[in-house]
Amino acid sequence: MIKENFVQIPNKMFMNTNNDEKLVYVKLLQSQMVGYLDKDNRTTMTTVPMLVTLLGWSEGTRSNKRVEVSLNGLKEKGYINFESTKKVFVVEINNLDNNEEHIVSVDWKSSGVKFKGFTKIYYSVIDNLLEDKYFTLYAYAEYRTMKTHQYRICYAEWALILNCRERQAFDIVNDSKVIVKVSNGFDSDTKRRETNSYLTFNSVEDEKEVSLKPTYKAQSSEPKEKEAEKPVVKESKKNSEKEARGFKVEIGKFFGNTMEDNIFKKMASDKRITSVEQAMEIQDINKPMSLGMWKVIQDSDNSFVRDYGNKKLQNKAWKKKFGSDLNEAIRKDKESAHKTKFTSKYFFKTITEYYIDGGKRIISADELYDYVHHRLVYSDSDTYFTPTNMFQELKCIKVTDKY
Repeated sequence: MIKENFVQIPNKMFMNTNNDEKLVYVKLLQSQMVGYLDKDNRTTMTTVPMLVTLLGWSEGTRSNKRVEVSLNGLKEKGYINFESTKKVFVVEINNLDNNEEHIVSVDWKSSGVKFKGFTKIYYSVIDNLLEDKYFTLYAYAEYRTMKTHQYRICYAEWALILNCRERQAFDIVNDSKVIVKVSNGFDSDTKRRETNSYLTFNSVEDEKEVSLKPTYKAQSSEPKEKEAEKPVVKESKKNSEKEARGFKVEIGKFFGNTMEDNIFKKMASDKRITSVEQAMEIQDINKPMSLGMWKVIQDSDNSFVRDYGNKKLQNKAWKKKFGSDLNEAIRKDKESAHKTKFTSKYFFKTITEYYIDGGKRIISADELYDYVHHRLVYSDSDTYFTPTNMFQELKCIKVTDKY
């Protein structure tokens, strides 16, 4: 029997990477030659257009940008390292601890969702998984497929993995052709529909056989009963009832169950942050930051807001893409504040231009600010301004009290 080649993705990627990032990572692994066998030197040489071709994406600026954003995202999250994406470049694929356990806290499961180890992805299926959410769905279902138990995945968990709302996860999962739903039917005892398990499209396991497997015990947070007193099928129903009750309680609440929602909740004590979108402005390195959220970071009492925000502001990839726009907004805001402070001093003043020919004209505080801001005049007191030689016809500008 010929052994099929495969790549291994770290399961912690389900916590913090999007679909494009996973695909680029897999193609980097797949493109390794001798470097793949060298645990201390896992490197590959590539180009952005080459990765676009390997991914089967249409050639052009948009696809190049997708690859560059994904590469920078993987670098920021510690999966790879490289110096530059210009021309031919070398990518180092970082070694990760196979035994390190990562737990994401969620509202619908007291023990959180745990990620550990790696998942094999065979070469023969990769090319069928290059667009949309296909790869993430396949890889997660493959990760959660077990030999002796079934791992049931509720839509709240799919939403966490797909980084979307629960209703969107429902549509994505049910429209997919790369995973097969193993429906566990309706439990007449609990009056609830059982949570589904999922198989990958190329799985050889029979659906009915999977549906009869006991549920993976780690899915339930209830106290464990003695095995002799509880039949296997009953154990599955107990776990399913607990899990179903846990995620259904959240339906209808104002906050969702995605990773973004959880970040929003951590920041929500700062009342100036009123939406998930604003929380993402502070945390997500793939999004620009508004002046308003920048101001929130500067003086927030919430440590999550300050930590997330300052980390994003220091990110090199983010600064290169969005930093100049934010800096310009900050500059304009400071100038506006300075102008407001200047003009407010003359609210109860009369500002008059006096001309050499004896004429005069009342001007506004804004006009005076423009003179001063562009260094067209100077002052020898608080109320008397003398023009430079740029205005030969202008004698002086006087500021007097209004009567």
